[in-house]
Amino acid sequence: MGNNGGQIKGILAFITTDKNRYLGGDPLSLLAKDQAELVDISNSLAEVFLADILELKNGDHIIIKK
Repeated sequence: MGNNGGQIKGILAFITTDKNRYLGGDPLSLLAKDQAELVDISNSLAEVFLADILELKNGDHIIIKK
């Protein structure tokens, strides 16, 4: 198998606490009630999908598969 050089294979989910940034659609978009729930959801999804969490500057999370 070759090395993918850390390239992202796909975005699995987008999680936010701001209803104005929640758009729905594909990839899965989730609206958390607060920062604690956002972190819990992100950690659970990353564990289930063996994926990584990227935290954006605005506090939103993206779950990615490398």
